[in-house]
Amino acid sequence: MKILLTGSSKGLGKKIYNHLKKEHNVFTIQRSISYNKNHFQCDLRNEKKIKSISKQIPALDVIINNAGISYSSKNKIENFFDIVNTNLNSPFLICSIFLDHLKKSKNPSIINISSINAHQAFPNNPGYVASKAGLVGLTRSLALDLGKFKIRVNSISPGYLSDGMTLKSYLNKKKRHERSKRTILNKWGKAEDLFGMIDFLISNKSSYITGQDFVIDGGWLAKGL
Repeated sequence: MKILLTGSSKGLGKKIYNHLKKEHNVFTIQRSISYNKNHFQCDLRNEKKIKSISKQIPALDVIINNAGISYSSKNKIENFFDIVNTNLNSPFLICSIFLDHLKKSKNPSIINISSINAHQAFPNNPGYVASKAGLVGLTRSLALDLGKFKIRVNSISPGYLSDGMTLKSYLNKKKRHERSKRTILNKWGKAEDLFGMIDFLISNKSSYITGQDFVIDGGWLAKGL
């Protein structure tokens, strides 16, 4: 299976890449330089560069939009627009440019990596909350529009993981304990907790599933008192 993964150079994306490469041919688009022929360095907001990269990839079965940022600038307005451009606009750009690649696949699928921030407001980061909520909305919209091409589109919304952009909070013992108590399972997740859902969504076993958001959060959203 041929897969395009964005944001694979570190954190959650790197672990997803290391998992998928064991059984699949994985192409990546990332900010950092790599000398692997399947890795392309690019700012995901650069439409011209992405179109150039698309010509170097012959075919695709799966797109995983993983790249994302939670902070860009001390300027609140600039910060908001940078986050939305990276987390929401870029996945739409990737899906649009690589659409013809997916049309050639027998089991095409798109997975957008969102967040529990799509479902709840978290303080002092409206750009991140809005972008992730928008990504879940984009998932439903693309599922409807691309269904005629048999392309399935779903999203995954992780909770707090001990990897990626929440690592700093995990290393803070007080925050780690507080966030653990907010979950039903009383613990943080790991990147590996997403692998089963990713494997499922790119397989034929999920052939009747599209337009859905799968929350993997240890019961964070479900917990009341």
